[in-house]
Amino acid sequence: MSFRFRPFPGLTVFTLMAVAVLMTLGTWQYHRLQWKTGYLAGIEEAATSPPFTSVSGIEAALSNGDPIDFRRVELNGGFRSMDPPFFVFTAVNRDVSWRVFHVFDDGGLSVFAATDIVPEDNRDSLKIIAEDATLAGYVRAWRKPGWLAPQSSPHENRWFGFNPVPEEYDWADQVSGPVKTRYYIDAVSGADAADALPVKRPEIANNHLDYMLTWYGLALALLVIYGILHQREGRLTLTWK
Repeated sequence: MSFRFRPFPGLTVFTLMAVAVLMTLGTWQYHRLQWKTGYLAGIEEAATSPPFTSVSGIEAALSNGDPIDFRRVELNGGFRSMDPPFFVFTAVNRDVSWRVFHVFDDGGLSVFAATDIVPEDNRDSLKIIAEDATLAGYVRAWRKPGWLAPQSSPHENRWFGFNPVPEEYDWADQVSGPVKTRYYIDAVSGADAADALPVKRPEIANNHLDYMLTWYGLALALLVIYGILHQREGRLTLTWK
């Protein structure tokens, strides 16, 4: 067998660079696939697990490394009087509205709870009076905002997420007594029993396998085209003797 290969210098450099980029993108999608698959599996485990009945139970699950995001929860305690509470932006029928976050005390431990949604006009007039209450809803884990997320205005009490900038303005520092901020309770209005709540799962697409195969496939196709061009120009020959 005789093999002869005389590569085009410019085409070879371009092809190597392009293949390196495509392989890097494919590998990145592979790691994203692993992360997303594990994340969705954790949500499924949490969503179908028995409801939490105390903040201490949530803390124990975190200490054990168990998933908590979207797990149902039912707490018995009381809302703390806050003037004002925290307001997080949301949109209702394309109108500017605000999700209200109060502190809920449960057995000596405190956690933030997202409760009412109020329109812009009623935002500053909202008050909360501490009272005994049952809080039912879903645990939501704290997430660091992406770099494209809108900037919150702490001094105007206008936020674009739950405690989005703790390194600059931690919600826990703005209320009396310690309060948990690694998660919050997404309260369901009118619900008083977690067992009656439906299992809740987010609609999160996991298309990273397709993306990974696309990038790897493009890298392979480019190499095939590279080889064909050299073969047609007589720069790549393979003969059997």
